[in-house]
Amino acid sequence: MFSGSVNSGKKSFPTRQKRKNKNTRFRRNAHGFAKKGIFGRGTQIDEEQFSYFVNILDAMKSGFESVEDKVTMANNVLAQTKDQEVRLSSNQIVCKVLESLLGFVEAERLESYFQAFAENFRPLCSDSFASHILQKLVEIAFLRFIDGESPDVSDHSANKKSKLDSEQFTDEFYNRNNTFSEDHKRNCANFVLKTSKFLLNNLEDFVWDSCANHIMRTCVLSLAGIYEPKKAFSQSKMVDIDNRKIYSGMPSEWHETCKEFAERLQMWPQFPDLPYQEHSSALIGTICIALKVLDKKMLKLFGKQLLLEAFLKHEKEDKDESKDAELSNAVYGETDQEGTPKDLSKAPKVFQHQSSVRLLETLLVVAGPILRSQIYNTLFAGRVHILAEKSLTNFSVQKLLQCIKEKEDFESVFEELKESIENLLKIGHTGVVKALTAACLRLQTKQAQMITALQNALHVHPSTGVANEKSKFFFLCLLKLKPYEIVKDDESSFVHLHGSMIIQNLLQFNKPIFIVNCIIESPPEKLVSCFTTPNGSYIAEAFLQSKFIGEKSREKLIRLLEGFYVELAISKHGSHVLEMCFAKAQDNYKIVIVKELAEKANMVKGSQSGRVVYSKLRVDTYRSSVNQWKNSLQQKQPKAQQLFKNLIDE
Repeated sequence: MFSGSVNSGKKSFPTRQKRKNKNTRFRRNAHGFAKKGIFGRGTQIDEEQFSYFVNILDAMKSGFESVEDKVTMANNVLAQTKDQEVRLSSNQIVCKVLESLLGFVEAERLESYFQAFAENFRPLCSDSFASHILQKLVEIAFLRFIDGESPDVSDHSANKKSKLDSEQFTDEFYNRNNTFSEDHKRNCANFVLKTSKFLLNNLEDFVWDSCANHIMRTCVLSLAGIYEPKKAFSQSKMVDIDNRKIYSGMPSEWHETCKEFAERLQMWPQFPDLPYQEHSSALIGTICIALKVLDKKMLKLFGKQLLLEAFLKHEKEDKDESKDAELSNAVYGETDQEGTPKDLSKAPKVFQHQSSVRLLETLLVVAGPILRSQIYNTLFAGRVHILAEKSLTNFSVQKLLQCIKEKEDFESVFEELKESIENLLKIGHTGVVKALTAACLRLQTKQAQMITALQNALHVHPSTGVANEKSKFFFLCLLKLKPYEIVKDDESSFVHLHGSMIIQNLLQFNKPIFIVNCIIESPPEKLVSCFTTPNGSYIAEAFLQSKFIGEKSREKLIRLLEGFYVELAISKHGSHVLEMCFAKAQDNYKIVIVKELAEKANMVKGSQSGRVVYSKLRVDTYRSSVNQWKNSLQQKQPKAQQLFKNLIDE
């Protein structure tokens, strides 16, 4: 039965992309266990079946020449599982194959899985392997049902341009770009609803079940019209808010069923405890995301109940009083502003568990302005600086800073954090400082105070006279997020990721003159060393593109790099900086750049990035005829720019 051709008549499958090492390790382990007579975990299969599916895995590793090849393989493989859908899905090896191919099968074969799984929902929901297949079935059914609908909302990550040759092998692309019959789409919709209602009616049994909980979360998102790609055997515990698309046109029954998940959980006496268990917390986070799309008023009530009944709950069962006192001191401080000791038993439990902290972060993202202000005032106000210094809660502070939209609340947060910046940098919580700077930029407030706070934290206080030389190190200190005493003797080219992002934000402030002067007054060798790194190249881009930096400052930077254009050109990241410099430079300085490259043409053409720059800037044309190069440069200028230039000449 399992002797069918693996590659469906194709001789080879060229590699499309580099696979993760764990996939290679998975196959190697499978072969190793097979020698011991163990043919995958879960349901036992015979050696012939095992060999067939392992060969399929090997063929899939090599990639596919076309989508048609993958469709053919998917149909052939699922044909081999006929009348054994449930049994084979419960095997580890078969599960991995099916999960990767289900999205590419024809309607009839997919519906056979719908029927087989619908008859065995209860055991399959809790099965370690078959539950993955059920989750994938819900996902594929959703994609086929919404065929033709355009996404209402997609975030920045969803808008990234990806190569067509890799995108077309995804479940989403295939199922949304192929036409299915109305009967099949109706069957897909019925399967999503049937699965969702089964889980809803058995909520008490499956909320804490690690396998069923994942299926439930996929159902909740699907009912709300939200699609979140899931990779095979993904270990993600929470919904990835930055990787989803929202589709319109879902049936009203889907919306009502989705909201019923929230309504039932709200009535549970265990509701206050749900955020403190990993799986139930993840489910609540998913429901919050769905409610943001379906019913913002209901989200506000749901979030308020979470805040008052769960997040403000306190640990009473913890017998370790010293630990509770330590946590309470960390969250509240030993005394309040009036000097009265805080009640050590009143530390909010939300800050003591990873699952609840993650849920809090999700709620901050989806909450409206009123709910977000309530969260800030009840949980964060007065203790932001302490939370920012704790490893478990500093990400919550970052999320608060990323989401906060009320200037009054942000200014209170800023006042709490500005004196803690030095300590945050010292303990490595640089993400909080980056988020604080980004919030100053986004809300257009506290920008001058932020620059001063950073100067104080890095020991380069603004001053005059001899001490003024120290303040010039501000840019170099930000690059490494280290104080002056360390940076002054540091000759390394290291650029801190968050340091780079902070500088980029400062360059977009309304008055970035101080950081601009620090950059221009830096030694050119330091700048080139910075601009040829991945993190540093973005600083140059921000400098050249900021609307608050004048033309003269940009020209100074471009002139400062003279003599180092070749070094930039032959670097992968520096070449990008050089291209931006050329684009922003005046015509007379464009000639200087190309002339320097032409004088060392062999060196420039010696690297891949150098050859690209050499071609883009038409250095060959310059070497053969300078006048011809100048003429071609003028032809490439926008018409408006040429007219303006002609007007000045007249």
